Amino acid sequence: MRRRGPDDEGFWSAPDGRAHFGFRRLSILDLSSAGHQPMISGDGRSAIVFNGEIYNFRELRQSLESAGVRFRSGTDTEALLEALNLWGVDAIPRLNGMFAFVWYNLSDHTLILARDHAGIKPLYYYLHPSGRGVAFASQYNALLQSPWGEPGPLRSDVLRLYLRLHHIPAPYGLLANTFQLEPGHYLKVSREGAIESHAWWTLPEHPEVDLSGSAAIDALSSALDRAVRRQRIADVPLGVFLSGGVDSPLVTAVARKQTGPDLKAFTIGNPGWDQDESEPAAEYARCLDLDFRLHPVSGGEAVSALNDVIEAQHEPFADFSALPTLLVSRFARQDVTVALSGDGGDEIFFGYERPLSLLRNGGDFRWPRPVRMALYGAGKYGLGPRRSSVITASSPGDYYFNVNCRTSDDDLRSLTPGLGPLPSDFGLYRSERYRDPRGLANYSRRVEFYGQLQRGLKKMDMASMRNSLEVRVPLLDRDVIEIGLRIDPFECMKGGGRKTVLRDLLARYVPRAAIPEGKLGFAVPMGEWLRGPLRTVVEETLFDAPLYPAGIFEQSALRSYWEDHLNGRRDAKWGLWTLLSLQWWAKTHLNFSARTLD
Repeated sequence: MRRRGPDDEGFWSAPDGRAHFGFRRLSILDLSSAGHQPMISGDGRSAIVFNGEIYNFRELRQSLESAGVRFRSGTDTEALLEALNLWGVDAIPRLNGMFAFVWYNLSDHTLILARDHAGIKPLYYYLHPSGRGVAFASQYNALLQSPWGEPGPLRSDVLRLYLRLHHIPAPYGLLANTFQLEPGHYLKVSREGAIESHAWWTLPEHPEVDLSGSAAIDALSSALDRAVRRQRIADVPLGVFLSGGVDSPLVTAVARKQTGPDLKAFTIGNPGWDQDESEPAAEYARCLDLDFRLHPVSGGEAVSALNDVIEAQHEPFADFSALPTLLVSRFARQDVTVALSGDGGDEIFFGYERPLSLLRNGGDFRWPRPVRMALYGAGKYGLGPRRSSVITASSPGDYYFNVNCRTSDDDLRSLTPGLGPLPSDFGLYRSERYRDPRGLANYSRRVEFYGQLQRGLKKMDMASMRNSLEVRVPLLDRDVIEIGLRIDPFECMKGGGRKTVLRDLLARYVPRAAIPEGKLGFAVPMGEWLRGPLRTVVEETLFDAPLYPAGIFEQSALRSYWEDHLNGRRDAKWGLWTLLSLQWWAKTHLNFSARTLD
């Protein structure tokens, strides 16, 4: 945990011996010892460990002072603690921030674990199967060091979920009895050990829409301006990540308006690759007049950072864009301790092709699947209007799940013939067979928010915390989300475009010609690297050592899978990276030779 909090550490045990807290601090507000954690309330009735930031802590503080609370520090930690001390769990919906905290009430011996509305900050926990207690941490690997020893055996259903999606979504943990607290939830543990899970915020399924046109852009502009102003509060240097896209340039533009030309903006480039964003980012910097800092990354430097990526991944995680995210975090940390990022824009404001594809063809889901298959076939052979393969899915949810998977069911049957099904309660992508266009749009945003976004936020947390850098995300501010939900989804996809509302707002800051039409993504040429500088690493990891878990992978099928990638017969970079990440994690954190499936 030292990388997450290099500035201080603290420990506390409740007088009754029921609760024990440990904390590593990255000092952001009130750098003095008054911000030390674990923190005890002024009246001694409760204690907290808290990771993240409460952006409206000043408003909370004013309300608490009016109620007679006296403060000893200038931290948001104390404002959160005293709010919980006064209002209990009713304080949680009052929070606007990114947070994971655990609060212990010494009066009634209850423990509360809570996570922010969007899942920006992680919170893992382990429930002892015999009821001896609950262990919790900001990193999954910390649960392996609990007082009761390692958790139970590997869950085969969660392994299958990981191999399909290349990450493990909440609420699951790879090992039995381990979990992730879901976004917008809190967990209450009573003195008797009873455990209750509660949702304190959810993204609404059917939001009320009342904004469009210039009114939508004006409302979003005001909300984002307030969000950036709140999220710029820090007692340490702050900068911004700047890409060549739309989201982070918009956040940067708003921050630049509020500050000045000394605002530091950080970009990494990959010279010579077709997805290098350094040139459009530099053009944004010229338009906005920033202190622009570009670090060109060579393939050799990126490959040499692989060990850092492996150590940052405290649970199996196979999104290889963690590599450039780690590199830009390392670059920024040389000058700042806090960075603003554009995460969340794609998921709230329809920035991906998936919702567009679904909406273009969603009307056909009113028909039974055999009819849809016939319509698709007729279009394919020129016997009727051409239709997308989207309609061949059994449902909108089936379509969405499969486009989010990086390893197909057919490949898994070959590579892991004995592996069981997905968790029976995994319902993220479930949907009705047909919905009206507005319903499909809302469904799409919801599964992006609880699907793709969670993977991206986990990646950002791992990469930034590896470099002791706090990353804040103004586009996921609760006020910004609430405005986004009020905007007609079709305003965001006007004319078949993506994030049209964000683009129109950005055009108030930079010439529209500077805003690229396409979406590059924050990626690296991993397929080429696996065939080139990482080829030996693949061979040694997958074929020269025992694989985790023992007895699950079919070696001959795995060899064919790898050779097909080497020879260019298929692009298997995602599946290979998923397998590699699992092995690296097991080697780093487990005595995996003794591990079996449940």
